Amino acid sequence: MKNTKIFIYLFAFALLYILFQRVNVGKKIKVDAQKIEKLSGKLKEVNKVKDSLENETLELSYFDLRFDDYGGEYIEDQGFSVEAIESLVLDTLIEANTAGEDNPFVPLVGMEGTTKIDRVKLLNHKWAIADFTDGTYWGQVLYLYEFNKDKTLRLDVISSHLYPKIK
Repeated sequence: MKNTKIFIYLFAFALLYILFQRVNVGKKIKVDAQKIEKLSGKLKEVNKVKDSLENETLELSYFDLRFDDYGGEYIEDQGFSVEAIESLVLDTLIEANTAGEDNPFVPLVGMEGTTKIDRVKLLNHKWAIADFTDGTYWGQVLYLYEFNKDKTLRLDVISSHLYPKIK
């Protein structure tokens, strides 16, 4: 009789433990489902932002030689690589910045100092755009770049613009 009481108590205890675990797991599943739902919403928002940034990146890289397939093919047909052209044009324009002298590739003379080219971007296989400044005034210049038969670089200014001084 004592053994059966022990088994009844053990059975009752096991039944209560199983019931407790069942209720506890049910609550845990609900909490986890809510967390998953919140994270799914955040993931959707992050994916929207990611897609938006990817679209903006594609839009911004449209006029960029590195992403211009036709321009890249044209350059490779001429016997160059896009990286080599980019390096050559950038080096030519930036290295012309010398202390105490205006950059000879900037068509305007500095009014408050010497003109220096700050940034250059190759738009395609023929055009490059550059920012320049004399320390006070800022401007932009558009270049046509070509390679002569002896494969030397020729830069021609298409147009330039100097922004008015902001007070």
